[in-house]
Amino acid sequence: MQYLSQRLASKPSPGRGAGLSDLALPSPQRERILDAAERLIAERGCVGTSIEAIVKEAGVSSVTFYEFFESKEECFAVAFDRAVAWGVDQMAAAIREAGEADELSWPEQVATGLRATTRLIVEAPERARLCLVEAQTGGPELESRFETALDRLAAKLREGRALPTASVDLPASHEEATAAGLAWLLRERLEMGVAAKLGELYPELIDIALAPYLGAGESRPAVPATAQGNG
Repeated sequence: MQYLSQRLASKPSPGRGAGLSDLALPSPQRERILDAAERLIAERGCVGTSIEAIVKEAGVSSVTFYEFFESKEECFAVAFDRAVAWGVDQMAAAIREAGEADELSWPEQVATGLRATTRLIVEAPERARLCLVEAQTGGPELESRFETALDRLAAKLREGRALPTASVDLPASHEEATAAGLAWLLRERLEMGVAAKLGELYPELIDIALAPYLGAGESRPAVPATAQGNG
């Protein structure tokens, strides 16, 4: 124990205070730790995942873990940041495939993003479980990251208020409630073990996201053909 304390005191931790900017130059050991945390959280949940289990799964020492993270809660939060950054990159690629972002209308951007989200959940269920299910049980740092992600979605939805077809009676908290509702529907499917059938839920997600701004009858036709064809 004294040896570990001396090592930690004498060597600064490159992972402490980690954020999205720290993901630019990932170290192989750091990535192994995050991969291990992701797998274990999907299997055991945040509460059941210990540092000892993470380092064993990653094949590194406790000293190495503490070189990057102060606690398992910080590790969980950075794993969440990494998963969100990956998801954002994948959604940006989907939008580029459908057409340049400045060429797609706001409804098409939202529709494409939702389709990409359902596809990513099927392709990466461990990351999806971290972001949608366990993010609310892994401590205040992870919960704060989850709330920030919902705020980003709410901000995107709020752009729909500029459309002439948008309802004038929307409450101020409508977008926050919608973002939380979409996340809850996706989480429910994950917990039920039917994530592979998310494609069946897609039309409902589109209606929830777009109908208040376009009108219920026009929400689905606004989905770009490319987005409709993905899964």
